[in-house]
Amino acid sequence: MTKHTLSTSRAAAMVMAVLGLGLAVPASAADLPPAERVLEKYAEAIGGEAIAKVKNMAAEFKFSMPNQGVYATGVEYWQAPGEHYFRIDLATSGVADFEAGASGDTAWQVHPMSGTSALKGDEKRQSLRAAHLNPFAEWQKFYETAETAGEEVVREKACYEVVFTPADGSPLRSYFDKDTGLLVREELVGRDGSKITTDLADWEESQGIRSARSVRQTGSQSFTLRFTSVSYDVDEIPEGTFEVPASLKTAAK
Repeated sequence: MTKHTLSTSRAAAMVMAVLGLGLAVPASAADLPPAERVLEKYAEAIGGEAIAKVKNMAAEFKFSMPNQGVYATGVEYWQAPGEHYFRIDLATSGVADFEAGASGDTAWQVHPMSGTSALKGDEKRQSLRAAHLNPFAEWQKFYETAETAGEEVVREKACYEVVFTPADGSPLRSYFDKDTGLLVREELVGRDGSKITTDLADWEESQGIRSARSVRQTGSQSFTLRFTSVSYDVDEIPEGTFEVPASLKTAAK
């Protein structure tokens, strides 16, 4: 299991994947729309005003890490205004489950190899972004600037490349389909200096909101998430789902 925070398609705010860097398409700065316009189109593409009305979300997925022979299932929960929980069920692999969550300004993970830890830096930033159905809605909280850097062909799709630069840490490069406005790929440099790339595909609509049902990360380790169900405004989310692990609460005190 990788120690990088896993993120979902709303996320990208939880995973990063790719098979290539794409081909550059020359474009002058005058031809490029400002980042704000690209993000507005993305917001409309994934549901627009419908997102503001949603109270929670529950999803199930299949997880695969072929190089390690790991195949599992998992769940993801989200609750407004900014609570998130993600778990990969690894009991069949003989190890403890991988868990990650965010609540308020706290992001954490429980890794089967390294145990429970509070996330910091880029990992914390990506986890907190994943606590929003639109991970770009409050980008100013996490990045100082957002600029449309150019055009790229990514997986045969003409895209705008938007670069988000934080005060410290690695810039996030996001690629948005020029036609649909949807997010196609994200790239980030991990703590070990390797590139973490996430490809998002198979966007489907449920209850007026679109999300990527296939999320594939490549980097120091590679894996794929395939969402089998996504539901909004569910009747019940298990009690305590968004609780910060007790060990982290104790450390904070």
